[in-house]
Amino acid sequence: MEKMDQDILDKLASGEYSISPRSGRLRKKIKKKKKKSFFSISNIKKLGRKLVWILLILGFIVSLVLVFPELNIVSDNKKINQDKNKNFRPAN
Repeated sequence: MEKMDQDILDKLASGEYSISPRSGRLRKKIKKKKKKSFFSISNIKKLGRKLVWILLILGFIVSLVLVFPELNIVSDNKKINQDKNKNFRPAN
């Protein structure tokens, strides 16, 4: 068997190269990037969180739109009551 130099032994130890079981030659490992699918669990979770936030914000805005007209009615009534109190004279 051939004597291997230290550089090749270091690469074998790091996992960059492997030895073929049949021929015994050195092979460089090829790293393949895995293509992410659109419907992965993490993507669905992220989409769900965004959807929940959007619904919460829309619900808050709708509730503000529904509540503000009611606040104006209450403030009008307060103004009327304040005007009545200004014109009220206690009996002597």
